[in-house]
Amino acid sequence: ERLIDAEYKIWKKNTPYLYDFVMTHSLEWPSLSCQWFPTVKNAGENAVEHSLLLGTHTTGEQNYLMLASVNLPKGDAVLDNRNSNGSSAAASASAATSDSKPTTTPAAEYDEEKKELGGFGHANSTVGKIEVRMKVKHEGEVNRARYMPQNQFIVATRGPNPEVYIWDLSKHPSFPSETDSSPFCPQGVCIGHSSEGYGMCWSPHTEGNLATVSEDKTIHLWDVNSIAGGADSGTQLHPICVMKGHKSTVEDVDWHRRDCNMLASVGDDRALMIWDVREKNPTKPVHAVPDAHDGDINCVSFNPINEFVIATGSADKTVAVWDMRNLKSRVQTLNGHNDQVYSLEWAPFNESVLGSCSADRRVAIWDLSRIGMEQSEEDAEDGPPELLFLHGGHTSKVSDFSWNAKDEWTVASVSEDNVLQVWSMAEEIYAGEEEDELSSSTTGAGEDQLLIGEEELE
Repeated sequence: ERLIDAEYKIWKKNTPYLYDFVMTHSLEWPSLSCQWFPTVKNAGENAVEHSLLLGTHTTGEQNYLMLASVNLPKGDAVLDNRNSNGSSAAASASAATSDSKPTTTPAAEYDEEKKELGGFGHANSTVGKIEVRMKVKHEGEVNRARYMPQNQFIVATRGPNPEVYIWDLSKHPSFPSETDSSPFCPQGVCIGHSSEGYGMCWSPHTEGNLATVSEDKTIHLWDVNSIAGGADSGTQLHPICVMKGHKSTVEDVDWHRRDCNMLASVGDDRALMIWDVREKNPTKPVHAVPDAHDGDINCVSFNPINEFVIATGSADKTVAVWDMRNLKSRVQTLNGHNDQVYSLEWAPFNESVLGSCSADRRVAIWDLSRIGMEQSEEDAEDGPPELLFLHGGHTSKVSDFSWNAKDEWTVASVSEDNVLQVWSMAEEIYAGEEEDELSSSTTGAGEDQLLIGEEELE
């Protein structure tokens, strides 16, 4: 406890140098799941409103599926903020950790050491505001919640029960009324698994197709289009395909981004398996990698840009990168976590950037294009060259994280101690190699980025 507290204090002191912004929000209950929605809207002159899909994890109290709004700074808001502060020290102006509760006086943002104002949390600013906008009653904790890419109102959730729930958020009020004693009412209930599970993935290709996995060692495929078509609440659905091949709990599943028929699954039997969804109820995968890790495999993710690359994360504390054309051995092992890896997600904007979160209270950002780069001895002590960034703002296990597809390099992460953090690492950390490109860029967004870069270099 004392060590964690000391580490957190060091992290907090260094945030101005490590981040463009950090927002910390205390949720009423911890969330095990977190995913950015793809929609954004204006929220004043210097803010853009984004949305997050969250859940609750509590016992003895009502659990909820939740939707929260997050106001992020516009691309040039950092610049404006600096000018209005009359401050030239870019770091504090752009990155003072702002709590999501709006501050009532500018004094709260006064930096004792630097003797200047900084940060986004001014009374007249909407940036940094995080609030829950919707709550839907859920039976048991929300293990995971994911929206359907073709229709974001349709959301699938997992709880402690074997059933998978399908929700149409457009059919629910923003908040249940105080007098509402009705039980929870999902639009669809998928019946087929015999025990609970976490992993699930919507097909990016076929609307309404959902893959789920479970402790019952199986992968189920569902077609939920009848729900989206306006079926009655509680409509029961049965799987269109059941895949059996794992010898233990199946932890995660992912759909290939180019091949609409390819699925990958991983589990506690330490196997990575590739499936063809055209096969009817297969009992063995198209391809299997036994003992892909030295521990349970918790997560799997196909690269959204490079069709041959897939990553797995394990209880053995490592992330492995594989080439689909030769699965006999891994291409790369990423070492940097000190405990089991829970979740993985490739950055949607850069094929070489991968994020992972772990029980070690860290979110790691990896850049595979840096593998093999020369390092000084001092840098080598902090980790391999491909370990681009370690987010150290959480003081408890990080359950899930999500890249924001509409705001590059912005990440949301949730931990077991009720904390939701929204953060973006300092531009100079990832823009090292891009500086040459920026200096030759003379138009449009490139110019804005260049301006920001120069301000921060001062």
